[in-house]
Amino acid sequence: MNRRAYRAARRLLRDNGRAALRWLVEDERQVMDALLTIQAGTDRLAERASIIAYCKREGYACNIRHTR
Repeated sequence: MNRRAYRAARRLLRDNGRAALRWLVEDERQVMDALLTIQAGTDRLAERASIIAYCKREGYACNIRHTR
């Protein structure tokens, strides 16, 4: 998959969600499905809460820049 195909697939998925996977070629479908699965596994809000809790527990000053 080259850059142009990746960007087109990302745009298609952004506009149509997971339903767009059916419209992709098999190779592209496998790559994009794997990337979506990886992204779905990360909960950014929970990760930020964990960073703030760690800072409070250890006595560090924590601000928004620590949790970007």
